[in-house]
Amino acid sequence: MEEPTIPGTYHTFMRLIRRLQEEDPNAKRKVLKQRIIDLLDLPPEKDDPYWDELEFSYLRSSRTRRQLFDDRFNLAMHRIRKEERKS
Repeated sequence: MEEPTIPGTYHTFMRLIRRLQEEDPNAKRKVLKQRIIDLLDLPPEKDDPYWDELEFSYLRSSRTRRQLFDDRFNLAMHRIRKEERKS
């Protein structure tokens, strides 16, 4: 069985977040993050060894999956909120 992967860029997170926000516009960050984890079949517990594995990032050499997931999710949320303020 193939190991689940986190989205490769924050753009993918943005699409997922927008889709989830259409379903529930009042969902909080924590709920959105958990729903993305469930949607992608990622391990739900952050103490799972999966999250401590190193991944190569297109910006930096290598970081844990937890760091990459959190950074990309946070950047996507920041961009979405920024777009919402402009409109």
